Amino acid sequence: MKRKIAYLVNHISLWIQLSFFMLLIVTATVFMLTYRNFTSIRDLTISNQFSLSSSLLRLESENLDHYIADLAYFCIQPYYDSTFTRIINQKTPVSATQLDYVKQQMFYYYYTRNDIQEYELYLINQDISIGRTKSQEHITIQETPNFDTRQASLLCSENQMNHAITSCSDSGVFFTYYHSLFQAKGRVQQAVVRLQIDTSYLKQILKNHTGNSNTLVILNESGQFIFSSNPSLFSAKHHISEIQNTENTLKSGAKTVRIQGNDYLVIKEVSSKSGIQLINFIPLSSIDSAFGTISSQMFIHGFLIWFIILLVIYLFVYLLTLPLKLLSARMQQAGSGDFHTFPEMHGSSEIAELSSSFNSMLSHIEQLIQQNYLAQISEKNARLTALEAQLNPHFLYNTLQAISTEALINDQPKIHQMITSLASNLRYTIKAGDLVPLSAELQYLSDYVFLQQTRLDDALHFNIETTPELENYLLPKISLQALVENSIIHGINSGKERIQITVSIKKLSDDRLRISVLDNGCGISLKQQEKLRNDFHMAMTAQNPGGIGLANLYVRLHLLYSAPTDLQIHSEEGKYTNIVLILPCVD
Repeated sequence: MKRKIAYLVNHISLWIQLSFFMLLIVTATVFMLTYRNFTSIRDLTISNQFSLSSSLLRLESENLDHYIADLAYFCIQPYYDSTFTRIINQKTPVSATQLDYVKQQMFYYYYTRNDIQEYELYLINQDISIGRTKSQEHITIQETPNFDTRQASLLCSENQMNHAITSCSDSGVFFTYYHSLFQAKGRVQQAVVRLQIDTSYLKQILKNHTGNSNTLVILNESGQFIFSSNPSLFSAKHHISEIQNTENTLKSGAKTVRIQGNDYLVIKEVSSKSGIQLINFIPLSSIDSAFGTISSQMFIHGFLIWFIILLVIYLFVYLLTLPLKLLSARMQQAGSGDFHTFPEMHGSSEIAELSSSFNSMLSHIEQLIQQNYLAQISEKNARLTALEAQLNPHFLYNTLQAISTEALINDQPKIHQMITSLASNLRYTIKAGDLVPLSAELQYLSDYVFLQQTRLDDALHFNIETTPELENYLLPKISLQALVENSIIHGINSGKERIQITVSIKKLSDDRLRISVLDNGCGISLKQQEKLRNDFHMAMTAQNPGGIGLANLYVRLHLLYSAPTDLQIHSEEGKYTNIVLILPCVD
């Protein structure tokens, strides 16, 4: 599976891959921003709707409290009439004259309001009911009340305001209102007033809820149904607890409920005085419908932005990868054998650098081809020269051995020792490998110093400081001789009569050898030290490979060891020179 994917990816152009991935990123970003704006504006719309509806219900609840307070005042108004009060509180049977007085007063009270359909006063002590119903034209005395007096009396006694509000099955009635009348002393109920309120005040409330699909529900303080503007959604057969079980709180703090499979924004206001509950159900679908035009424009704008960005991405990626296509074509030409350079391309610093590097590579390849051609021609001549060169050192070594023997025969031991040392050094340079034991290198150095001391007499003093356990460690051949030779050349040629050279070899704690060659010669100036260090670096380049003297030793160190090495120069002009060689311990 991985191979198939890799094969497919390798056969799709880079600009297509870049365009595809950038398109995915832009699409996800635009969609996320559009959706986020949509949800933010929708939440803000719902929050505003919730706040406005809450404020409206609060005002309606306050007005409804005032309206109920007026009804309460209407019910207790007869108590301001002392005669009326005595008749209500009277426990002995009332006379016909007293009943006529009550009827006359109730008639006056009844016609002070035009929102009461039925008005009934039940005298508890007399067990009679006086009032008027819709089917009656006058205030009459009824031995049987038109309501459950015991239930009404109980409901009023349970309320701090001594009243109760219940629903009515009559479609022309808003609600039924009960209010108890009692003596101040002992708060013993003497009468219960029943009022049936028509829908005139309700119509005023509903004016604020017309023209939309809102549903206004009114419950009494016990949570019992009073009124619903949409009985199919909520009516007396429904219970508020069933709806509250589906309640959900949005991020804005607004609450929603699910009714009949649809979500509604629910706003509830409970009167602090009467306990009446006003609940407004606003379908979220109506809010989304009103928000639909804005959301459509929002998504259209998002699509236009996405499309414009898509075009910009296409042009950007195409122009960005065009130089790479040209470079790829040029590479194919180079693969066919055409190594001529081509005009440099531009577009970005990376492309310009890549074009320049490719041209440099082509130029270098062409030079290598020419050098390889010349090397093949020179190789044949080199082989013949190498065969001749192998004969010359052996001839020279054999000749030196013959001269040494002749000197010994003629009683010339110093000449014999000099020739023997020279022959030993010659044999060492011919046969030894690249890395030699420290003991062999020290022997070679001793022979070299002996020859130099023979030449310089007392002008050269030499000393070696080392320990036997270091003699098996390997170091580059003729490395010590190169350091000592450098001290002799710079020390003697400086005009000093005598020079002291000390070679110190130690093993460091990090398993490395420290070889120090210290002389008391004329020293090396700072400028000359800088030149030597530049020679070291130049010797590592192709323009000046190898070098001579210390530079040659510096290159050999880096070629022979994989571990870090160092060649340090410490000197003070006119006083001393100390060349330090740091090598890994290899045996």
